[in-house]
Amino acid sequence: VLKYQSGATANSAGYVAHMKSATAPNATTLVLTYSRPVANVLSQVQQAPILPEHVWARYATGNGKALTRFSNNAPIVSGGPFILTKYTPKQIALFKRNPTFYGPKPHIDGFGLQFFQTTDAMITALKSHQLDGVEVVPPTSVATLKSAGFAVRSSPGVVFDDFIINSNPQQQASHKELLNPLLRQAFDNAIDRQAIVKTSLLGHGQPGSSIIPPATGHWYDPAVKPAKFSLARANQLLDQAGYKMGSNGIRIADGHPMSYTVVMPSDIQNTYGQRSFQIIQPDFKKIGVQLNLKVLDDSAAYNAITANGYKDFEISMWDWYPLSDPDFMLSVLTCGSWNVWNDTGYCSKTYDNRYAAQSAATSPAKRQQIVYQMQQMVASAKMYLVLDFPDTIEAHSTAWADLPLIAGISWNSMSKIPFESVHQAG
Repeated sequence: VLKYQSGATANSAGYVAHMKSATAPNATTLVLTYSRPVANVLSQVQQAPILPEHVWARYATGNGKALTRFSNNAPIVSGGPFILTKYTPKQIALFKRNPTFYGPKPHIDGFGLQFFQTTDAMITALKSHQLDGVEVVPPTSVATLKSAGFAVRSSPGVVFDDFIINSNPQQQASHKELLNPLLRQAFDNAIDRQAIVKTSLLGHGQPGSSIIPPATGHWYDPAVKPAKFSLARANQLLDQAGYKMGSNGIRIADGHPMSYTVVMPSDIQNTYGQRSFQIIQPDFKKIGVQLNLKVLDDSAAYNAITANGYKDFEISMWDWYPLSDPDFMLSVLTCGSWNVWNDTGYCSKTYDNRYAAQSAATSPAKRQQIVYQMQQMVASAKMYLVLDFPDTIEAHSTAWADLPLIAGISWNSMSKIPFESVHQAG
């Protein structure tokens, strides 16, 4: 990761920020050397996988592209409590217990992860006991699963849904008005977040405000509030910006109608994203703005956003699953994250400097202050209009017990504890 962080391993570059070297003087010791103090070393390093050198070293040559193409077929070298035995992309992954695991012996012999194209198919499989549990339950299924006797658990989630506005200053002239702060404020005021929480989330969440969710604890800045829903205020702002209403009810900006394509990935559409769009669309029509939905698969959606250097896309609706530490979520808006994680086209040297400062601030109070400043920058720039903070909802069969919640989720890639502790009930 360190060697190719500017190329093939850019997606994981944040894990090794400011790292100079990583050495293993013996079989049980890892020595990491940094060029400067780093405030969140532990939260970064815990995400970096330790790979078997005898398998991967041959691909860490040249430009490192071979690392991204290596399929890592069986037999899999594993140091965890389970070993991957079968993997079919977009279908299933099967694991068996690792007999040589150094830690506590799991109670189960193995487990599987099954992938579904739609949430309806997934919930149906749970109800028919084809599955034992579901990681993400849509709000519409909570009542039926409870009545069917499944254990359904809900907690504030470290996640948010957003309305993304193209923030590249070089974007196409046909929608460059999207950079206007008056337009962005108008769009923010035209979103009825209470209706989204009530109708899309069925009450399982709260109106959105900051890109650092409240569930992260002290990193969340409570001074960043949701915009007040007011179509009258939104219309006033667009009038102030000089966008005249056309005879068909659509405003005109710089000679073209204010009609925009909203890119939405299919997995968001399959949950409650489309319901949120259906709430937003008619309200925008009332302020003279036409929104047109375009659903694509995840890869195609991101490609549409980044195409032509972020110059072509107009608006998107997506979600983010930040980590408990704010560093990753703050990093996605940096200039260096273009074509990696950045989904807005935003790039600011001031923001980048503050991002670097927070990562080096070893005083928790000082770091919190900078993290708050960055949240306020985002709230002011409005590249993200945060729609909601949905609760994390999961369900499992009562035939299983001892599934502790780690950061609000039992099936958590950040912890092996639930996999070690789960067992049949009784």
